[in-house]
Amino acid sequence: MTNQEINRNLIRDWISNGNNGFSNGFEDYISLDFVGHSRDGVIDFHELQRLELAFVEAFPDSHYSVEDLIAENDRVVLRVTTRGTHRKEFHGIAPTNRKVEFTGIAKYRTKI
Repeated sequence: MTNQEINRNLIRDWISNGNNGFSNGFEDYISLDFVGHSRDGVIDFHELQRLELAFVEAFPDSHYSVEDLIAENDRVVLRVTTRGTHRKEFHGIAPTNRKVEFTGIAKYRTKI
């Protein structure tokens, strides 16, 4: 198996973990020295974990669908569609019980 295949499988497993409410935790997928970039600035491992778990709590039926997954060397780019129902407060927004759907793109750097 090539490094690119290993990296794609790692991200697929990460998405599957998300679809299971992150029941497998984060440490097997995300390094403790993780540095992420979002529209709100730089986030670390603990902030990523907090954000992901808050999302799953607010959208308990959330599901991530991989649309594209491209790997080159130690980089993987994911285009994903997320769907769920807003059941609990999220980022100060009271639950609406409405279904949501949005797409996103994430670029990962792996240690392989």
